[in-house]
Amino acid sequence: MNSVQRKQRQMQEFAHATARVLIASYFIAAAGGVIVDPNSMGRFLSLSAVPGYLIWPNAAFQIVAALAILVGFQTRLASALLALYLFWSSFILNYVPGDPLALGAFWRDLAMIGGLLMLFSHGRGCYALDNFLLKQTEKHRLAERAASEIAIQTAAIDLTPPTA
Repeated sequence: MNSVQRKQRQMQEFAHATARVLIASYFIAAAGGVIVDPNSMGRFLSLSAVPGYLIWPNAAFQIVAALAILVGFQTRLASALLALYLFWSSFILNYVPGDPLALGAFWRDLAMIGGLLMLFSHGRGCYALDNFLLKQTEKHRLAERAASEIAIQTAAIDLTPPTA
């Protein structure tokens, strides 16, 4: 890989990590808004068929999934679940033909779903917690393999008949 390709790869990885941070911050901010002022979300939900007690599981799910995306832990799973959640919640709450504000929110959510699907298709990227965890697991596996090979060699030495 030449220096131009290396720089291009670095820019792509930086853009990927930045996208993860921006997408995650959107959902963390949305959940934070619910936590700070649950009554406004409750009033919004009361206008739809969604029960108000779903506010807290909704906020918890958004925070957990967003944090997973933010740090790069199970990014594909978190982005897929968040995309499904966002599609259905947006369809239920924001798809109101004839209401330009609601339809604007619906299309904004569809754009965010597009970003989540891009994360799903491209995975965690270079700067991710999963990469660190995989390296630690690989080091542990290599250490175990080396220990078992030493044990096998030691056992083989012990099986040799004594010379007279």
